[in-house]
Amino acid sequence: MGITTDGPFGAYTEEAKLFDELPYGELDEYLRPFEAGLLMAAGRMLAVCAYRDAGDYADRPFDRGEKDAAATVLNLLPETCDGHGHAFRRDVARAFWDLADDLAAGRAPLPRCQVETWALTTMLDAAPRMCAADDEELTALGVPIPSDTGDSSYRAPYFEEEAWAFVIEDAKYTILEAQPPVSAEETADDAEEADAVPEPEGGWDAPAYWFSPYGITRPRDAERGHPGWSDTPEQSPAPSGLASTERAAHLLGLGDDFDPWEAAESDVLRPRVRTMADTLTPLAARLLTVAAEKVGERGWHDLLAHGDRVFARPDAEEDAWELEESFLLQLPPLCDGQSAAWRLAMVRAVENLADDLRCGRAPLPTCTAEELAFHLILSEARTVLDYLDEDDEYAHAVGLPAGGQFTVRHRTFDHWWEAFLQDEDVLFHYDRALAGVAADPDHPASQQLGTGDLRPRAWFDPFGNIRPRLPRSLTDQHRARLADADPDVFFASTPTLAKLGTPSAGADTATALPDGLRDEFEHFTGLAQRRFFDEHSAIAMAASLDRLLTRLFGTETVVPFHIWPLNPRASAVKTGLLLVDPDFCLQGYTRTWRLSADRTDREAREWAVDLLEDCTKYILANYGQTAMDFLRGGPTTAPLDHHLYDVLPARLRELARDLTTAGLLRHRTRHLGMSSAQLAEEAILPEPLVTAWLDGAPVTPSQLLRCAPALQLSEDVLLAALEGKRDTAYWPLPVPPPDEQGRPE
Repeated sequence: MGITTDGPFGAYTEEAKLFDELPYGELDEYLRPFEAGLLMAAGRMLAVCAYRDAGDYADRPFDRGEKDAAATVLNLLPETCDGHGHAFRRDVARAFWDLADDLAAGRAPLPRCQVETWALTTMLDAAPRMCAADDEELTALGVPIPSDTGDSSYRAPYFEEEAWAFVIEDAKYTILEAQPPVSAEETADDAEEADAVPEPEGGWDAPAYWFSPYGITRPRDAERGHPGWSDTPEQSPAPSGLASTERAAHLLGLGDDFDPWEAAESDVLRPRVRTMADTLTPLAARLLTVAAEKVGERGWHDLLAHGDRVFARPDAEEDAWELEESFLLQLPPLCDGQSAAWRLAMVRAVENLADDLRCGRAPLPTCTAEELAFHLILSEARTVLDYLDEDDEYAHAVGLPAGGQFTVRHRTFDHWWEAFLQDEDVLFHYDRALAGVAADPDHPASQQLGTGDLRPRAWFDPFGNIRPRLPRSLTDQHRARLADADPDVFFASTPTLAKLGTPSAGADTATALPDGLRDEFEHFTGLAQRRFFDEHSAIAMAASLDRLLTRLFGTETVVPFHIWPLNPRASAVKTGLLLVDPDFCLQGYTRTWRLSADRTDREAREWAVDLLEDCTKYILANYGQTAMDFLRGGPTTAPLDHHLYDVLPARLRELARDLTTAGLLRHRTRHLGMSSAQLAEEAILPEPLVTAWLDGAPVTPSQLLRCAPALQLSEDVLLAALEGKRDTAYWPLPVPPPDEQGRPE
């Protein structure tokens, strides 16, 4: 590396030659002009707030628990700096200003001491947030704004690898003041090695050495002083057009713990800095919001006009001009026969993204439906921009600036595509050569590409790496629009269902199950469905069977645990003595039952009822006649209440009802925090019908499938439930606690 006294890297000293990987050359190799300007702006903003904090706190120790303390630059400092006073804090603020001055003058922001290294890292973290400033603010600060409106050559600001080359970790080892005197016996080669430099008291990062100059860079002028406005930053803005302290703090996000990328549960999707402005500027977000509102309004129009009717797509493209703005026409042809409930959910997908944009959240699609919705929004945004470029009156009508104010950084469509969309698989539907692949999840190409199920029936199944959305109730305006719609265009049975009787749940209303019996039965049948029947599962099932029989009888006179012989009985370390033998078998009235699993939900229910019925007969046949009864002696066992002989079969019949679908619906609605009324609204079905389903009433498949989008699952999951199969991804099985056979603790 050649050391020169001029150029952007002229601050290096001869000692810098000892370092192999220092940045040098041209500044734009590390920071393009716009990026350098944003970094400079971040330094200016941080300096304004830091000088404000120095004035506010003076020599008072900084208390991080104090109200509004998080909204200060002092809160960004290491805790070891909290006790330092006014002069120290002003010098910290000047470090930001000095580095910003370097950038404004075209010099590389080379830290001259530890405080400037800290300041530079803080500036690099804050620089992406400067994209939230409008073009006028940045221009006033001297930031060169990319002025063209084409996005072909523009690259969004990137403050990662190259920019961080200015942060030189080993520079602190060259602080002369922190080094002990070198004895004559030590060689120069030893001194060059960082490992040979003893660590000073308090460590290399101690504030005591923060302002001690590095040996690899020239120190700054010690007489330079502070900016003239720094004594009263809130009243005396710098002549450079610096923002107010309030505006600076807002742009920097001081004290703001809002994370626009919070929904991303994968680190791959989350940027290092919690800001969205470098990806989507506030002006660009307004553009996409307007586009989303237009797409959503067209969706409502088509929903109310077509309802559940099959969409009549024009055969020829030249005949489609009359439907140019049709929402349904923009969807793939495979969606033409979807229900009104599906179409409502699709419109709501657009509205979800619009709500993200309005609230400052990253518009991250949570499912395939929202991915396609985002594509529609981007397409509409391009159209809106075309109108804005041509018609100022249109800009006023939609509440946006004229097209000329949308410089290239506000129209980075390709960047939005990459930042917010995980893939483009859903667009296969628009490619005739790939439409067949998209419509068949079992197609070899789908399997090879890992596209998942791209059929519309699965579009609302949430992605695994994005936090699913919480259901939002329809607004009063939504309800009014649906209420005023023509009922003839909706699902043939929907208008008449409200007039017909609600299907019966098939339960014997005279049979009230004892407390806890239904829940214990569900727990037992859940264990009977586990794929692997290990020792933990077997012990948990044996304990559950004991509780289940006890609750089935529901009387203190019958204790199933005392009915079966004690020998042979298995015992578990934590659960204690079990009802079954060491092979997890139990003698019933007609046969020996071995506990086992790996059943479907329907099979588990049928097997459990058969087991309970046989064990009930065994208890009735052996009540009062066991070996323990004879050994105890004393008074005769009290006779059973004859009422049990009538009520037990009724209870077993109640438990035998096919509740797989009802169980899935109950669990899913609880999981989503959704009421039956809300589910009925989203499915465009009468609430009494949905309530009856939750109670176990017979279900019509075509009606049930309308609930899939609102329940955020594939229609296949509901169809499987109708066949008695439980999808554990949406209705998890109970997890048995760890235990093993052995002497009880």
